[in-house]
Amino acid sequence: MAPRARPSPDRPTRQPRSAATRDRILAATEALLAAGDSEALTIEQVAERAHVSVGAIYKRFRGKDSLLPLVLERVHAQQFQHLRDMLAQPRWARAGLGERIDGLLAGFADSQVARQRLIRALVVGYWQSPDQHGQAERSAELMATMHAWLLERAGEIRHPEPRLAISLGLFTTLQTLQSAIVLERIPPELGLPRFVAEQARMFRAYLGLDPGG
Repeated sequence: MAPRARPSPDRPTRQPRSAATRDRILAATEALLAAGDSEALTIEQVAERAHVSVGAIYKRFRGKDSLLPLVLERVHAQQFQHLRDMLAQPRWARAGLGERIDGLLAGFADSQVARQRLIRALVVGYWQSPDQHGQAERSAELMATMHAWLLERAGEIRHPEPRLAISLGLFTTLQTLQSAIVLERIPPELGLPRFVAEQARMFRAYLGLDPGG
């Protein structure tokens, strides 16, 4: 009789019970990262939190470093769904571009504050991941959704290249917000609400909108 094939590490399995165990392991890793940091995390801690054996983890994953990119993928999926839900709210149907920028940046900042430690740990996991291309594709999808939503008000943009302006403005603003929040680099004389408001103000001005409108 031919030997039974073992499931490939880091790959979803077909068996519901095994898939549920895999999800518990990833959820446990996410919870531990949110409470601490990636350097201190151990497989033993994950096993205890997920109520599985250490062997059950190594049966499905190569080790701690292979868990982090998969947790990042989970977080990306959650953020994408949250974004879809926010952009679909009826209140945005009549909102101008300036109001949309304010709402988008405020929501993004709130999400970074709520998961500050987790995001910080996952940034490390991203750079250690052998699948950076896949992660980049998911990030690009998220950006494309926000880009398209803002371009619905392209007629308000005075910049000569609206698409380029939205792309650069989004990239620069979101990168600045994430770095400042996750790395705790917000100027103390401003505080978070004013820092977010000033980022939105600069974005609006770059697009040619009334910076205060």
